[in-house]
Amino acid sequence: MAITLTREHDGRVARVRYDNAARGNCFDDDALHRLVATMETAAADEACAVIRLDMAGRHFCGGWDTTSFAALAGTTQEAVAAGLRDSDAALHRIRQLPVPVVSAVRGQVIGFGAGLLSAVHLPVAATDARLSLPEARFGFAPAGVGHTITQALPRPHAYALLTGASTATAAQLLGWGLVARVVPADDLDSEVDALVEALAAVPPRTLRAVVEVVESSLATGTPEHAYDVSARTIVASVTA
Repeated sequence: MAITLTREHDGRVARVRYDNAARGNCFDDDALHRLVATMETAAADEACAVIRLDMAGRHFCGGWDTTSFAALAGTTQEAVAAGLRDSDAALHRIRQLPVPVVSAVRGQVIGFGAGLLSAVHLPVAATDARLSLPEARFGFAPAGVGHTITQALPRPHAYALLTGASTATAAQLLGWGLVARVVPADDLDSEVDALVEALAAVPPRTLRAVVEVVESSLATGTPEHAYDVSARTIVASVTA
């Protein structure tokens, strides 16, 4: 497993690559926290306007590394719950990044991958992308992913996915608002390139302000903070 960070467009684009393709881009605790820390490092550069998250290989994310399940034997319910909360907190740190994250979504999105998908601000999916939640087949009830899916989907679809009775197509992900757009697989990389180029053309401070407006509105359900953010950008633009 390798995580790399490179910068493009005079530092306005941070390209973070997660490569665990040999295992379908699955995660464990160490990999997740290393990825989040790398993305936070990228966003800490004020020149950065957008992060491009590249998931290597044929699949977006193969879920949680099943080889780690053996370590759960003898673990208390409280310890497992704490670990689940920690994983969700790490995903929340991605959602709270001050710059938007763009990612291409191809192949399989499995289990924990649904949580990662929901943390990406602008995911672009290939028509062949598929989401599945196999936890129930292992005897597990999904936790944070279960909450994410239940909040995003109509109730019958949430049950069908969370029980493993169905999978979701890219078109369904688009309809449920889990991806920004769906494009033919052959066009996926060029579509992501174009989206990143468009975002990189916006001044970094302005793009960060847009993220602040969106995320504060989602978090509070009110426009109060958005007024202040917008006023700040208006005054700065007029002064300039």
